Amino acid sequence: MKISTRIRYGLRAVVNIAEGNLNEDRLVRIKEISEKQNISVQYLEQILFKLKKKDIIKGKRGPHGGYKITKNPSEITVLELYEVLDDQIRVVDCKEGKNKNCIKGDCRTSCLWSQLDEAIKGVLSKTTLEDLMKDGNIV
Repeated sequence: MKISTRIRYGLRAVVNIAEGNLNEDRLVRIKEISEKQNISVQYLEQILFKLKKKDIIKGKRGPHGGYKITKNPSEITVLELYEVLDDQIRVVDCKEGKNKNCIKGDCRTSCLWSQLDEAIKGVLSKTTLEDLMKDGNIV
C-alpha cells in the first residue's frame, strides 16, 4: 500500500495550520505552508479546498487572510482527514484484474486484505492531529 501525496501533504498542511493557530492564534497563509512544506501552491489549493468543504478548516481571503482549523486538534483524527482527502482505505482493490466479484470463495486472500484494511483504520482512528503535533515527525 502506498499513501498518496495528497494524504501526506494534506496532513503536513493541517499540522502546519494547527500549529500556527495554537501557538500564535493567527491565520496561516497558503504561501507560508507552501514554502515551509515545499508543496506547490496549486496543489495545496486543491487539498485545502477539500478540507474546507468538509469543515476541517476555514479560510479568510484578503491581506490578513489565511486558514484556521475548526476544531481542537485532539478532536480531529487522522482517519477523518484521510477520508476527506482520499476515497477509501484499501490495501487491495479486489475488483481490479481478473477477479471482478471478490467474494470469499473466489478470492482466497480477501480476508487477509480486509483485516489489514481494518488494522490501518484502527491506527488512523486512534491517532489525532494533536498526536502528530506532539511528535514533530509527521508523515
